[in-house]
Amino acid sequence: MRMTAVGAGLVLLVALAGCGQDLKTENAQLKAQVTTLQKENVALKGEGTSLRADAEAMKKQLAELTKEKQGLEEQVKALQATIAAKPSAKPPQKPKKMSMP
Repeated sequence: MRMTAVGAGLVLLVALAGCGQDLKTENAQLKAQVTTLQKENVALKGEGTSLRADAEAMKKQLAELTKEKQGLEEQVKALQATIAAKPSAKPPQKPKKMSMP
């Protein structure tokens, strides 16, 4: 009976030792995965910052272009008003026929 208990204990120790190695391997893989994910996270944060800066620059450019467009529209209206205010040119008169005596 004592021999059976010792045998069962040895089998249990061998099984646990095998599981321990599997756990160490899995732990190493998980650590590598965490490192990779941390690097990706840093890269994505940088990309997010860059995209936010690009968006701000585009908003500023849009505001400038909108202001420029409004100025041009005002110029067009002013020119149209100037053209409308000028007296229209009279069509050229036909030359009179000269009668021959």
